[in-house]
Amino acid sequence: MSSPAATAADQEGEEMPPTKTSRVEEEHQDEDQAPCDPWTYCCQSDSESCPSPSAAAAAANDSEDDPEDLTEEGLKARNAVLAVSKSVVALAASIDGDPPSTLACTGTVVSHEDSATWILTSATLIRKQGTDTEVHEASIAKIEVLLHNKKVVNGQLLMYDLQYNVAVVSIDIQADLPVVVLSDLPESYFLTPSPVVAIARKFEFQSLQMKRGNTCRTVSDLDCNELMISTCQIEQVFIGGLLIDLEEKIVGMNFIDDETTPFLPVQVVRGCLTHFKKFREIKQPWLGIRGRALHVLELAKLEKICHRCPKPHSGILVDMIPEASRANCEGVEVGDILNQLDGVVLHSPGQVLFWKKWSC
Repeated sequence: MSSPAATAADQEGEEMPPTKTSRVEEEHQDEDQAPCDPWTYCCQSDSESCPSPSAAAAAANDSEDDPEDLTEEGLKARNAVLAVSKSVVALAASIDGDPPSTLACTGTVVSHEDSATWILTSATLIRKQGTDTEVHEASIAKIEVLLHNKKVVNGQLLMYDLQYNVAVVSIDIQADLPVVVLSDLPESYFLTPSPVVAIARKFEFQSLQMKRGNTCRTVSDLDCNELMISTCQIEQVFIGGLLIDLEEKIVGMNFIDDETTPFLPVQVVRGCLTHFKKFREIKQPWLGIRGRALHVLELAKLEKICHRCPKPHSGILVDMIPEASRANCEGVEVGDILNQLDGVVLHSPGQVLFWKKWSC
C-alpha cells in the first residue's frame, strides 16, 4: 500500500500545471539556485541510501469507552460519532468454499451515483485469509450491508485496491443515507497528537461501536509509509471504519495490526475515491515517491541531516523512487529532503502521493 494533497482543482477533477521552484544544493547554500520543477529542496543527500522506517509502538489507550462518560471529552466523542452515525454501515462477506467463511467489517457512505449508493470500506472484506495479494472471486462472495435503520440489503463489489487496502461496495439507492464528505485536513494537522474516535457498526448486535484514543506522531511499521497510528484499541469489525476527531473532522480509515492501530489518512482515502470516480480504477501515483515526514524520524537520522544542512521545519525525506516514476521525478534522488511542492509546504508523504497529475 502506499498515499493526496487536495485542492479545489482536485475536487473538480482538473489538473493544475506545476509551478517552478528552486533547489538549494547540498554542498553549497549560496544564491545560485537552479530551477527544478516542481520541487523545492532543503538539501540533497550524500550517496548513502536511506534505511526503511523503524517500527513505532503505539501508546496505550487509557480512555474507557464508557457510555456514561459525561466528561467534556467523553461528550464530544459521543457527539462526533452520532454526527456521522447514519452514514456508518456494517458489511459482511460470506464466501462459499471449503470451509465457508464470513468476514465482517465497517463501511461509510461516500457517494450517491445515479441509482446507487457507494460505500467505502477496506479490501480486507474480500481478501483471502493469510495473504496480502489474493482476493476471493466476486462470484463466490455474497456481500450484505446492515444500515443504521437495521435494514439489511445486498451489496455489489465495484472496486478493490490491495495497494491502499480500500474497496467500494455499491447498494441500491437508499433514502436517509447521508454522504460523508472526505475533506483534506490542514497540512500540519498530524504534527500534534489529538484525541480521536474509531467507529464501527457490529452486524451481529446491529449496534454502533466506538473506541477512543489519540493520534500518534509516528508511522506504521507496515509496508506503507503513508499509514499513521492511533492508540484506539480496536477489533476486527472496526476495519474499514472511520477515525474522527472530537471536532467531527474525518481523520482517516482504520485498519488493524497485531500491536498497533494503523489508519490511512483522509487525504489518501479521498485521493483513492477521486481516482475511482474519474478513472473507474485507482491509478498508480504520477510521482510515485516514497518517503517519511521529518517529524517522525528517529533522532539519529535527524542529527545526520542537521550535519549536512540546517534542519527545515518540515519536509519529506525521500526513501525510494520506483523506476517507473523516475521520468516524472527528474532531479530528485533518494535521500533528498523535499520542503515544498508547487509552493505547498510538505508535512506528510500523503501530500505527494496524489499530486494533481495522474497517468492516463
